[in-house]
Amino acid sequence: MLKNLLAVVVIAAAPVLQAQVRVVESSPQSIRSGVAQSGLPASAETDVYSQIRALQDEVTLLRGLLEEQTYELKQLKQLQLDNYMDLDRRLSGGVRPVIDDASVDDLPPVVTTAASSVSNLPDSASESDVYKAAYDLLNQKDFDGAVAAFNEHLNRFPRGDFASNSHYWLGKVAMLKKDYPQAKSWFTELIANFPSAAKVPDAQLDLGKVYFLMGEKAKAKSLLSEVAAGSTDAARLAQKFLSDNF
Repeated sequence: MLKNLLAVVVIAAAPVLQAQVRVVESSPQSIRSGVAQSGLPASAETDVYSQIRALQDEVTLLRGLLEEQTYELKQLKQLQLDNYMDLDRRLSGGVRPVIDDASVDDLPPVVTTAASSVSNLPDSASESDVYKAAYDLLNQKDFDGAVAAFNEHLNRFPRGDFASNSHYWLGKVAMLKKDYPQAKSWFTELIANFPSAAKVPDAQLDLGKVYFLMGEKAKAKSLLSEVAAGSTDAARLAQKFLSDNF
């Protein structure tokens, strides 16, 4: 009788024991899957967190250095254009500049190409083709040709996708030529007629500089302060200009 009772107890307990075995066997898998708590000591977790923070600080520093280098590159490009304009004016006036005893033949050529590459384009030419032809003239530093070409682009596509860009470059060339009233007109038209264009912050920055150069310093400071409050690349340049001149 006692043996029979023990057999019944063992048979009844068998499913429970099997379930416990399965639970024990599955526990290492749960650790590998990441469900279980990390076995790292608290000090190791702290070190990992500190390393992550240090990497984040380094990334922030590198971003700052990149922004400064980008600003310096823009300044160098601006200086190059200014120097070219000065050289062009002196050559046009018959004055031979002295540059390390170089001869006139060694100087960069003064490009006088007309905007025929744009005006000769068929009426069916796409806006991007017309704009690119004008921009190519600007890259070649054929400023007079570029002005005519950008105006041609605006005549064909006054509200086109690149119309705001043409306004901006026309203003920029006028600014380089120190024709500040004309530059003011182009930048103002861009801001008024294309308020959502990507070039608006840059146009506001340059318009603020134009105001400053024209002696309207109150307007310049107000506009540049507005630009500096933004989050664009022009904002940082506006902050720099304000700190240097006000």
